[in-house]
Amino acid sequence: GLQVFGTVTKTAVATGADLVGYSGFSSGNYLRQPHQSYMDNVSGNWSATHWGKVTGTTTQVFWEISQVGTDLSGDGSVLSYISNGLLKFYMRGNSGGQAWENTSGFAINDNVWHQYTYTKVGNLLTVYQDGIARDTKTLVGDGRTYNEPTSVLQLGGRSDGAAGSLTNGAMTLFRFSATAPTAEQIAKMYRDEKPLFQEGAQATLYGTSDAVTALAYDDDTELLHAGTSAGRSVFQGLRRIDNTTDAVGAAISASNDLVVEE
Repeated sequence: GLQVFGTVTKTAVATGADLVGYSGFSSGNYLRQPHQSYMDNVSGNWSATHWGKVTGTTTQVFWEISQVGTDLSGDGSVLSYISNGLLKFYMRGNSGGQAWENTSGFAINDNVWHQYTYTKVGNLLTVYQDGIARDTKTLVGDGRTYNEPTSVLQLGGRSDGAAGSLTNGAMTLFRFSATAPTAEQIAKMYRDEKPLFQEGAQATLYGTSDAVTALAYDDDTELLHAGTSAGRSVFQGLRRIDNTTDAVGAAISASNDLVVEE
């Protein structure tokens, strides 16, 4: 999993919300995942998604997959960054030849939480903001052949220690996949996750126990009921909208807003 280096600040994404964002990044404060096999070769299909917010126009990095301590103009890199207040992205292959950088970018420095998804399908790289495709490019040359067997994933800065840490921003809900979702799935992810950024949004099971004893889904109300020793948590999508405080032992049945539990 991700390891914390230095001190990274954790703050609720909205007043009273369960979900937290991570900030306070610098050259000595960042999150890093040690080498994993999926980092060896990102020349195939893949996707990455995270939420972020940024202020200012200085160069800042959301995330990078690269070797630790590599030269900026040398080994490969997969990099998401902000320059002049615009979101930009590039892939660079092993020989150092930069295949593509979306130099136009699009403005994101409004200090508002947005979802960003990056997909690579074949040689087509697409960047989405809030479920909408904003930039697409066909990769050519060296950028298609990234293969670095000692890479790491770093959030909030560059793994080579270069300037550009996320000093005036925050990020959360980062995930990386060896498959790429469709445009429809990306739009749904955005719709499902956006409610978690509202004031008072609850996103976890009620109580201190994470041992689920029973589950039931109400097809009529589209609510999910999850039981634990602390009570029954009621979820609408990813957001918990209600709960009880009586322990649920073995079973829950839910239909047309009628709930029976044991």
